[in-house]
Amino acid sequence: MKKKIVGSYPYTNVLFSISAALFMIALFALFALGTSRLAKRVASGIEMQVVLENKVGPTSREAIVDQIVSMDFISENDPPQFISKEEAAEIMIESTGEDFVRFLGDNPLRDAYAVRVGIDIQDDEALEIAKKQLQEIEGVYEVVYTSSVIRNVRTNMRAIGSVVVVLSLIFFATAIILINNSIRLALFSQRFLIRSMQLVGATQMFIKKPFLIRGAIQGAVGGTISSIFIAVVSASAFSSLPQFTYLISSGDIWFVCLLSIILGTLVVVSSVYFSISKYLKMKLDDLY
Repeated sequence: MKKKIVGSYPYTNVLFSISAALFMIALFALFALGTSRLAKRVASGIEMQVVLENKVGPTSREAIVDQIVSMDFISENDPPQFISKEEAAEIMIESTGEDFVRFLGDNPLRDAYAVRVGIDIQDDEALEIAKKQLQEIEGVYEVVYTSSVIRNVRTNMRAIGSVVVVLSLIFFATAIILINNSIRLALFSQRFLIRSMQLVGATQMFIKKPFLIRGAIQGAVGGTISSIFIAVVSASAFSSLPQFTYLISSGDIWFVCLLSIILGTLVVVSSVYFSISKYLKMKLDDLY
């Protein structure tokens, strides 16, 4: 008869369950980080149209651009984009399907600059101040931005934020339950060994110690395995879609991998501790 090692229980199945649950948590953590970063980019990237007066020439336009770029709320990475009235007319004709220039006999549109301002869309006061400062530039006819678009973005951001929070809680709870049930089922085969040690006078901590050590090792190994899979999936995503680098950085991946190992260790050790405590408190007849 094979001798049982204290703290041992079916290893492969438990490790697979731990790794799968932690991989699920880590994958969704990356999704949540990417979603949050995307929301911040959208929230701080409102575009305003700086419409110029008809008399403004190339030299004056350069002076206007210099003044726009010098403002604090303008990002250096997003310089103003010039849109001539001819380009604006072509865009409008393409979107409406009607040649209004031919109908009117003239192009009533004006040259403009598309300016992306780094202001949170929730801050109406800051947006109005930015608009006022841009309008005060000499040669600027008016500054416009679509408030209805901002309202839609706000609504969508709130909805997305709520969905991400709810899904995060569901994924986390599901993973914890999966790990806990796997540990409880594994320790079920050790219940008589635990009770035998208790009957011969072993203290609770003496009984729990080997199980806790093995659980910590399994949690760390499971976290490491899930981290390897996360790294492989992330590398594949970055190679096929380079745009992911704008939403998820290598630092995010390292953070999630480290979190997976720490979380796996803590959850498994906690599950082992409470499961053994339960068997130590049970009556002998209830063990059968």
